[in-house]
Amino acid sequence: MNSTSTDTILYAQTRALEHAADLPGTRPLRIHALAFPLHAAELSATIEERGPFDLLDRYVGLAIAEGGFTRLQDIAAFLGVSEHMVDRVLRFLGGIGHLQGSANALSLTERGLRSVRDDRRYTEKQERLRLYFDGVQCGPLRTAHYAHGVRILDRDAAYAQRTFRLLPEACGFRPSTVAEVARRPDRGEYDLPDELLNLEVLEVGRAFLPCYAIRAHDGQRLRTLIYSGVAELRDRHLEGILNSWPTATHVMESADSEQPRDHFAEWMRERKIAPQALSWVDHYGFRLVLPPSRYVNGTIEAKEKGTFSLTMLGSYVAPRSHVLQLWCDDAPTRTKAVLNRVLAYATATRRTVTNVTTFLERVCRQLEPDADVTLDDLQMHARKAGYGALDLK
Repeated sequence: MNSTSTDTILYAQTRALEHAADLPGTRPLRIHALAFPLHAAELSATIEERGPFDLLDRYVGLAIAEGGFTRLQDIAAFLGVSEHMVDRVLRFLGGIGHLQGSANALSLTERGLRSVRDDRRYTEKQERLRLYFDGVQCGPLRTAHYAHGVRILDRDAAYAQRTFRLLPEACGFRPSTVAEVARRPDRGEYDLPDELLNLEVLEVGRAFLPCYAIRAHDGQRLRTLIYSGVAELRDRHLEGILNSWPTATHVMESADSEQPRDHFAEWMRERKIAPQALSWVDHYGFRLVLPPSRYVNGTIEAKEKGTFSLTMLGSYVAPRSHVLQLWCDDAPTRTKAVLNRVLAYATATRRTVTNVTTFLERVCRQLEPDADVTLDDLQMHARKAGYGALDLK
């Protein structure tokens, strides 16, 4: 898999950068595409299925549980049916684990008693499932990691791609960890439903969870934010593991050793951008300060190399691992970018006034226009752009 197919594994890294930049006081500095090591455990389990009783099955169970009958002949006489019919029912109930004992000393099992109490026939079924455990502490992944949108690569797929750097395992798989998860009262939060019983490990393979690790400064310290595609974007579970794992820190710091100006030099030369366009924002991060002529209306696929869509102004790009914020010192251009960006958001689908107001405030914080941009300004811009009045709920 080549580097152009990143989005088929995980969403575009700009999405993670935008989310990180929107956190209060946070400035993304570097981004690393990593593949976090996992143990993929194939398990067998039993599950109790619930279904309605056949009428005679139900009455035989009631005769034993509530009538106190323990012999085949007595049950048949009590129900007024042949011993042959009762014998057939007893064999069936014994086969599904509801009954134990002989024809002259019958009793219900725990499952049989529950079935009588709940008026449901419980039957046992074999299931196979896969659980993932991290390769650092051998702890279980959260249920969110099994959701649609989270891509876990098996060993072959991970080694075939070239975008995400594979991190090594720090520990082997511990078979006892499955039983530990099964005993947890919150096991459902680790994608292990309570109804799955008698878990047995069949085999364990290697897997990898692709993620973006964003090194950022929050105004007080450097932090590492992790994005893997879980529902809320930021993966706090994986973040806690990676932030306490020296190997991951070393991998990222070694990749960050190149001087930022050297890091961007080739990318800037290809776009005919002078080195002087790089400007320090603070001790940690850069802006790429370009004149208004470098920002154009329309799509990102600008005709001239080194120009960018106006909607990209204020956003972050990462030519390699170091992050640049695209910038323009011209305040009217930044104001126009605010209006274009928010208009695109407001007209993409049905938005509420609250949605648009919140987004407008976020974009204004990012782009720092010379005056506050209001909803009235946005409505006026929409009419000039041919959208008419915005129909916000």
